[in-house]
Amino acid sequence: VGPRTRRADTIARSVVSTTLGRGWRVQPLAPDKGEFEAVPRRPIRATSPKQIARAWDRVYELGRDRRVVWAEPLFEMTLEEQHPRFARAEAPDPQTDDVEWSLTHMRVQEAWDLFTEVAPGAGVIVGHPDTGYTRHPEIFSSRLLVKDGYDFEDGDSDPTDPLAGGVLRNPSHGTGTSCVIMSARGKQCGTMGDAYVSGTAPAAELVPIRTTKSVVLWSMRKLTRAIRYAIDQKVHVVSISLGGPYPSRALHSAVADAADAGIIVVCAARNRVGFVVFPAAFEEVIAVAASTVDDKEWSGSCRGPAVDITAPGAAVWRALTTKKRTSIFVFDVERGDGTSFSVAGTAGVASLWLSFHTRRVLLDKFGPTGIAPAFKDYLQRTWRVPRGWDTDHFGAGIVDARTLLEAKLPKTLGQALRRTGRKVSPARDDPFETIVHLTQPAPRSGVAMVLARLLRVDGTML
Repeated sequence: VGPRTRRADTIARSVVSTTLGRGWRVQPLAPDKGEFEAVPRRPIRATSPKQIARAWDRVYELGRDRRVVWAEPLFEMTLEEQHPRFARAEAPDPQTDDVEWSLTHMRVQEAWDLFTEVAPGAGVIVGHPDTGYTRHPEIFSSRLLVKDGYDFEDGDSDPTDPLAGGVLRNPSHGTGTSCVIMSARGKQCGTMGDAYVSGTAPAAELVPIRTTKSVVLWSMRKLTRAIRYAIDQKVHVVSISLGGPYPSRALHSAVADAADAGIIVVCAARNRVGFVVFPAAFEEVIAVAASTVDDKEWSGSCRGPAVDITAPGAAVWRALTTKKRTSIFVFDVERGDGTSFSVAGTAGVASLWLSFHTRRVLLDKFGPTGIAPAFKDYLQRTWRVPRGWDTDHFGAGIVDARTLLEAKLPKTLGQALRRTGRKVSPARDDPFETIVHLTQPAPRSGVAMVLARLLRVDGTML
């Protein structure tokens, strides 16, 4: 509802009660902006197309009220355990036993050499919406701010990953991505052979926010709340290795508020679905694709004109915690694939940039609303471009931390930033543009022709 309206919560409850009836609970989402959730007191299991259509009808009914600025449906999907797993046969990616190869490809060790007064990443807090954390030696330290975390799956203050398996679930995913960001350099555990993880920002702190059991999001509700929680915790970077196909306006609002608060939001382009998912496709974030040991574009990475930059993501060494029986935990380090690790590495580089220049200096130069755009601008000025790079789908190159830190900041406040030319996300109120985005690389004209035929309208009516 109108954000400047007095007693917006009362108006929201009145609108919902009048339109939907009294069986709904209205909860604040971003009350200062007039954003609320309406959740049925008794769960509705939408098992038929008619019930799903009814949900959309209710959204339209809400939107017709003059007090409502916008409304969208809120769906959740439950993954049944009996669904089969799906596998895809691919040629193996190149690998290496060098556990720090991904840091070398981003010139991170060279960037560390520039730190003379503080440790790399010191003073920076990373918000981490993911599957939660475990007590793996690679991440469990005083820099893992467990007391500041939260669990949006169970609705409590304990963000521990229960390591529950199942179809499309990702136990230990949060542990694996956390370590790529903030694990201390070198070996942290004596029981894992020669393998270890060195985080990109080994002195950064991290707030674990358990947001999901699966990195594939069919509902943006918990991620939206997790981002708003991270804002309240006054983090400096948010690393999101999650995503889905639905461009939720509530999620977009949360991402925009994070950027306005001076938070750098880094998101995974995601894997194997072709198009860049949300929230990565939003303009306010940095969308990251994945590269391989031999500086090639990873075949499993989503790609497209919405990608901002690429970072190592295939065969990246990461921490892994597994559970045997009910109380025995096995801590390991092994290779993992995915843009999840590309994002984590890039979030660590963002932490290095903030730590190196200090947040106070960056606020003086750019103001809170200018920090995130400035980082994206400098990141895209300083990347490393391999020979034969696919600039149309993977950004202009690979993250280069050393060159990024060496780039001089502007002398005057508000100096114009370079426009990167990256294609931003579809307009929030334009469903056609959303469909074009989700059907990449299909040409716009072909999408229009199919839709017009499906809806039985001509091009003008479309």
